[in-house]
Amino acid sequence: MRSNYRVAFYTTFLFLAILFFFLNYQQVFFNVGQYQSDTPEHIKFLELFIAGEQYIPHPMWHLGTYITSKIALIPVPLAAVIFSTLLMLIWVSIVFYYIRFRFKEQGTKFSILLLLTLITIVFIGPMLFPKYEYIIYAGKGSPNIWHNITIWMVKPFAFASVIFTILAIDKDRTFFYTIAFIMAILSIFAKPSFIIMFLPSLLLLALIHKIKSKKFFFFFTLLSVISIGILLYQFSNTFAESEVTLIPFAVWSLSSRNIALSILLGLLFPILYTIFSKKISYDKLYQLSWMQVIIGIVFYALFAQSGVQFTHANFSWSYMIAMNFIYIITITSFVLEYKNISIYPRSLLSIILFLQLTIGIYYFYKILLGQNPIYISMIFLR
Repeated sequence: MRSNYRVAFYTTFLFLAILFFFLNYQQVFFNVGQYQSDTPEHIKFLELFIAGEQYIPHPMWHLGTYITSKIALIPVPLAAVIFSTLLMLIWVSIVFYYIRFRFKEQGTKFSILLLLTLITIVFIGPMLFPKYEYIIYAGKGSPNIWHNITIWMVKPFAFASVIFTILAIDKDRTFFYTIAFIMAILSIFAKPSFIIMFLPSLLLLALIHKIKSKKFFFFFTLLSVISIGILLYQFSNTFAESEVTLIPFAVWSLSSRNIALSILLGLLFPILYTIFSKKISYDKLYQLSWMQVIIGIVFYALFAQSGVQFTHANFSWSYMIAMNFIYIITITSFVLEYKNISIYPRSLLSIILFLQLTIGIYYFYKILLGQNPIYISMIFLR
């Protein structure tokens, strides 16, 4: 790295570390009436778990927080702040190295452009529609979720699973399959929302490309059997008082007056880039990412939990994770292919990306001020 670039790199990460620490600190210690998140609830789960009074189906964040508390000799709430901040920085680092790998792959030298791409991915939000869809999160979701800490816990394992699976398919190497398998299994204990969309998406990819590798067949079969076994155990303990039901659009319609429009606005940049790009549609990583988006939409649209958890929209998380991944891939690809896209589509994509980034930064800023992430709106669009 050149010295100027190194300074910019460390300055960016320090700035993000401060923002993330402030966000997590406020969400943990000032949650009453402000800074809404599920972190305090998960801290309570952890305390009950330690006392042997609570079963946690996906305990990775809780164990990470507990270990941090023991190692640093600090109270659990402060450990939650530190561990959550570290998680966010780990995720940013993973995205950074993915972008850097893609830049190197295309022969692009290190530059401030890489960091700008990173910042765009970290803060990008959905699009809004004046006088109709002016609430940022409701109905559309967002590529970046700031109020659900288990989303942050699962993303590093989930994205690593996707990347190493594609590498394994392309290279047909046992090493890559092994890493992908480990990451995918670990993701279940972080948040099962990823694996339930990853397995059917991977099966679709295998059928489309007619993948006949014995290594892939063994990998997919073993991963499916073990994952389903773990999920069945988790579900049998989690849904004792709440059943999974098939109620088309019932949950989604609680937060969206027009689900089709919400999907379009939530995925506007990736959809437009797919239309205008001639190259990316042949990429397996891109294809798998879109398949996960589609499976995530199906889960969100069709399934719900009965009882008090009906309004929690827990089957929306798969879609949110998939949204995040498709934005990472399409934004990075757009930056790399910018000069190869004709002027009018390129200009439109640039405008849409700028608007969605502006909305995303505004969204994060309002969360830092203490507004509820679900109901933040851009009032002037009313």
